[in-house]
Amino acid sequence: MKRTANQPVNVITDIYCHACGASVVPDFQKEHRENLNDFNEFGMLHASYGYGSNQDGETHHFDLCEKCFKELVDKIKQLQATHGLNLKKT
Repeated sequence: MKRTANQPVNVITDIYCHACGASVVPDFQKEHRENLNDFNEFGMLHASYGYGSNQDGETHHFDLCEKCFKELVDKIKQLQATHGLNLKKT
């Protein structure tokens, strides 16, 4: 025998870019999905600093639209060039 209960559940209804504020979810996705809990078609930047770091214990998480993520990648490439790094694309 199964016992059931109605319980409220939080669902993700939209995801916004931390840099420009635009939604990272195409309108057709919002119209045809009940929730976006498993939507992952956007850029994410996450950093956690460990023991001994100057930022010990800090964490950062940013969701980014494709345009802003590309700008970030381009900036990193500029920094690599400035510092004489020629790293291969991963």
